[in-house]
Amino acid sequence: MSFRTYAAPAGLACLVAIAAGEGHAQARAQPLTLQDALQRALADTPVLKATEQALLGAQAGVRQADRMPNPSLDFAAENLLGSGLYSGIDRTETTLGLSQRLEWSGGRRARTELARADIAIARAGGDLRRQDLMHDVALVYLSVQKAGADLAVAVERAAVARDIVATVQRRVDAARDPLMAGAKAQALLADAEIAVEAARRAEEGAKAQLASFWGGDAGFTVEGSTFAAEAGAELDALNAPELALAEAEVKRSSASVAVEQAKGRQDPTFSAGLRYFHETDEAALVFGVSIPLALWDQNEGGIARAQADRSRLRLESETLRRNISREVSAMQNQMQIALAEVEAIDTRLTPAAEDALDFARRGYEQGGFSYLDVLDAQRLLVDARLQRNSALFTYHSARAALARLTGAYAAPSAQ
Repeated sequence: MSFRTYAAPAGLACLVAIAAGEGHAQARAQPLTLQDALQRALADTPVLKATEQALLGAQAGVRQADRMPNPSLDFAAENLLGSGLYSGIDRTETTLGLSQRLEWSGGRRARTELARADIAIARAGGDLRRQDLMHDVALVYLSVQKAGADLAVAVERAAVARDIVATVQRRVDAARDPLMAGAKAQALLADAEIAVEAARRAEEGAKAQLASFWGGDAGFTVEGSTFAAEAGAELDALNAPELALAEAEVKRSSASVAVEQAKGRQDPTFSAGLRYFHETDEAALVFGVSIPLALWDQNEGGIARAQADRSRLRLESETLRRNISREVSAMQNQMQIALAEVEAIDTRLTPAAEDALDFARRGYEQGGFSYLDVLDAQRLLVDARLQRNSALFTYHSARAALARLTGAYAAPSAQ
């Protein structure tokens, strides 16, 4: 029987073996897609709630920054408890007034803009954490898919090993092969079954890790066709969340410069009140204005420091943009390399390995090849399929990283 003739029932046996390890309810359940996993993780994560609280705090900061300074209630008593004519309180003059500093320097407006910049930073920080989470979920989901693909290879290997054991045993019984060949075949089968168990445990561990993102159980299957195929359109738009956060910090630094410049300008304080003359039992209004003299301090140091911070953040933002651009190019190159490897495996390595196993098995049954030839051919085919799984995992992992770098996971933050 040829390998290709055997492949169909072997694949069916593989599916049956995998399904046998799952519960009946799971077998009828729809496979968990990546979008399902992302939605579950986002529904159970504190990231969105933390972002909401950060936005609420920043919005409260805007309201506070937009408040004008509180007025002052002033009270003064003059000409009392002195000497001579002013020895008592008969000539006391008391003044009750109210003073208010007016921010003509633009400090209130500058403070408000600075606080508004904190809202943009809170939103960008929330998007950054959200995309980090979605990228992590996508990578673990890929791990589950690869573990499932490796398990399928291991199950098929075990099925082939069982068929080879049967063939070897027939030749041993017919005294065409020594007993040692039967023992080696049994050892091969035992090794294949151990590999199946290890692959099954690896898949269970990957599922448990994925389920930990939403605190659920691992009783699910994942959608496997997306792992076996090339993904959709390429991702090349540079919209990394780190860049959005860096740009928000640059805008905040500009607002900080405006705040420091406003501190260098002086605000007048106006006052008005009522003065009571105890001696004549009369009263009069009083008005006044106080203007600080900017002789020694115009906040030059504070302004220079804010300007230096703004320049630093602009340079760091440009550095970050260049680094991310290089990472995007690296991920795109890695995807191309992985795809080329998969194509080479599909068009050259796997067909050759399948033919080699087919020829080796038929030749062994007819006495033209040794048992070692069959083992080598099977090992080559198994390695080719595992190599294909690894190349696909590399491709999809690079694409997930590219999606993270280009902002493909972006979604509106909590408002």
